[in-house]
Amino acid sequence: MALEKTLAIFGYPLGHTMSPVMHNAAAEALGEPYRFLAYEVRPENFEAAFRGSLAMGFGGICITIPHKIAIHGLVDELSEDARVMGAVNVVTFGEGGKTTGHNTDGIGCARALEEETGETPEGKRCLLIGAGGAARAVGVKLAQSGAAHIEIRNRTSEKAVALARFIETNIPGAKVSGGGLGDLAGAAADREIIVNTTSQGMKGDPERESATPLPEEAIPEGAICTDAVYNPVDTAFLLAAKRRGARTVTGIGWFVNQGAAAWKLWTGTDMPKDLVRRKVLEVLGAA
Repeated sequence: MALEKTLAIFGYPLGHTMSPVMHNAAAEALGEPYRFLAYEVRPENFEAAFRGSLAMGFGGICITIPHKIAIHGLVDELSEDARVMGAVNVVTFGEGGKTTGHNTDGIGCARALEEETGETPEGKRCLLIGAGGAARAVGVKLAQSGAAHIEIRNRTSEKAVALARFIETNIPGAKVSGGGLGDLAGAAADREIIVNTTSQGMKGDPERESATPLPEEAIPEGAICTDAVYNPVDTAFLLAAKRRGARTVTGIGWFVNQGAAAWKLWTGTDMPKDLVRRKVLEVLGAA
């Protein structure tokens, strides 16, 4: 029998994560000798935890908030997506202990959109709400996928403008602009894809859970609306989008697709995404 290898996610806090459910379901279904664990790692202990995972022969690790930037200086090299996006969410351990940082967040969003709607961002006008790490990954992937224009809106307008400039600088031909949350209705009016990367709608705080990043009346009929939040599965934003006649893509699709990309990097095998998706929905009480 093959010696079981450990996969893990490092973050702080981690009470919300469904990553162990996803990856352990894949390992069991495929009969692969992996066990996925979650470790709450405080920022001051992160480097020691990373060095320890390498020394202990882990099969690979996921990196989440607040460590996606700190890991940059610790890995031996970065994949192209991780370099351009400026953040790492997956680390692979190669021959001789060589470590490579990757980013699968943008891939997760793009693949979910295509799988669930049959559409890609190519030639489409997109609205991206938020300007944090997830927004950076998604914005870069939208630009790489040939979006006609990306409008970034954020509570702090300076961050949105800076992210827009970053994407235009790093992705040849990208057309991106940024601003604050004023006149969101105007910003959304002609958009074919609307992406929420903020925490509005996330379970845990009643006020936050009932919030939407965009007024319901501003959601264009027929637009594709998608949300980084996956708990609850149908966020207040997506429920509003459905009432407006928009198409919706839940955060579950993002989550499973970014996890499948990580699983492939670690194991070389394809994650059984349909099975894993059902398992995650079951645990979330949404099956």
